[in-house]
This record gives sequence, structure tokens and C-alpha cells, in this order.
Amino acid sequence: MLHLIALDLDGTLLHTDKGLTDRTRTILTTYMEQGTHVVVASGRSYASLPQEVMSVPGIEYAITSNGAAICKKSTGEKLFHFPLKPACAQRLLQLIADTGAVFETFLDGVPYAAADYVSHPTRYGAAEHAIPYIQQTRKPVPDLLAFAREHLEELDCIDLITANPEQKQQLLELAREIPGIYITSSVPYLLEISDAAAGKGAAVRKLAAYLDIPPEEIAAFGNAENDVDMMQFAGIGVAVANSPAHVQAAADYVTLSNDADGVAVFLEQLYHGAIPSSNKQ
Repeated sequence: MLHLIALDLDGTLLHTDKGLTDRTRTILTTYMEQGTHVVVASGRSYASLPQEVMSVPGIEYAITSNGAAICKKSTGEKLFHFPLKPACAQRLLQLIADTGAVFETFLDGVPYAAADYVSHPTRYGAAEHAIPYIQQTRKPVPDLLAFAREHLEELDCIDLITANPEQKQQLLELAREIPGIYITSSVPYLLEISDAAAGKGAAVRKLAAYLDIPPEEIAAFGNAENDVDMMQFAGIGVAVANSPAHVQAAADYVTLSNDADGVAVFLEQLYHGAIPSSNKQ
């Protein structure tokens, strides 16, 4: 029996239009009524989690900022928090200053971003459908570098933003020279950087230990690189069909796409015994 379901949101649980269907809401409620913990596991900051999901009765915990924080929904309390170490943040900000990279940073669960990026997200590689989300959630800051340096000891994470694959690779190579950080990517135009103790996989592991739930009683659903470690930790790791090939290869199962309610379809089948509990070796 499943006792924990960890859910990536964008591109996995949510449709492309960021909606949550009644079908998905119903099956999640069915599991929660049986005592299963349904946990949000997102690269989003806590403040930008969608109310469509957070208002579902029974959802207790949210893993945010790619595992930099684990929050209890009822109180907003951080059960675990792994902000960037000041020395690491300082080096990242120096990298940004040296390269002129555009970035955003999450501070106490709130996302702040370069003003031009918020005004014109598609210039930096964001998809058209992501514009409302970015503009509704990011707080624009004229001098984000100065702002981040003022809050050096409080940064949850830093995301480097670029539409240029070559620049992204260059920034990745430079960032890898900084010890004590975790680097991942949920969409092609972002490099998402947090403390080495973060990551969705590490966060699910910590929360599972806190709740005394073994990996074989956990299912994790995702669609991107930042979901791979939690899918591999869980007894049942499921990628949606819109995931890149390497993400699908890392999963135990591949379900339908996010826009076809793949999470709901898989959980319904599992609930009715149509899928084995795991095929991991």
C-alpha cells in the first residue's frame, strides 16, 4: 500500500494551462482518505505554489525550491530548511557579476527576479504559456544583484536564466567549480542552484524518515531532470509521457502526459490493482 505520494506540479500534475482536473483531485482525495500522505514536490517557492493544489483538503506537506525547504501546509512551518551557505551564495553572485547572467532568487519562500525578465519572459527562453505564472509570482527588482548581496545569508536558491544553450553550458561548467551546491534544471532555460543538502530526492528521503515511511511505500511522479532523484528513491517512480527520454529511462513506469491526466490514470490503475507495486531490481 502507498503511504506517500510525491508530486511534481508543472508539466506533471498540472495541465499546460496550470489547471488541476476534477479527476486528479478525486483520486488524490481517495488516497488521502485511506491515510496516504500526498506531498507537493516542486521547484517553485512556497509563495508561488498554486492555490488549486494547496487548497485540496488533506495535503499536509510541500517540498519547495527543489528541496531547499519542506513546509507544513497548515502552519507554514519549515520542518527542514537548507538555504544556500553564504560563501556559496557569494561565489554564485560573483559568477553572475562576471558573466552578466540574468537570474532570480528565492528568499524566505518568495521569488524575486530581474525586472526585465519579469516584463519579457520569452526573451529569456520562457514559453508563452508560462508568462502569466512568471508575472504573477515574481517580484521584480531593478538591481537584483545588490538585493541578493544584502540578503546573502537568507537565499533559498538561485536560478540562472538563459535562452542560449551554449551560455547555459558555460554557466553550468562555471557553477560546477563551486563546492557545496546542488545544480539541476526543470526547464531548458533554467539552471536551478541550491544547497548541496537540497534536491527533491533528498527532501523526500528526509520527509519519509520523519513520517517513518519506507521507500517501497512511496510513489513519486515527475517530468524533468530535477525529478529524477526522487523517482529513483521511491519504490514506484513514474514519469509522464511528455518527459524527455532520459527522464523516462530513469523511471520505473511511464504514464500518459500531464495534459492527459497521466498521474490520475496511473493512480487509478494502481488503486484497482492493475499495476504491480514496483518493478525495481
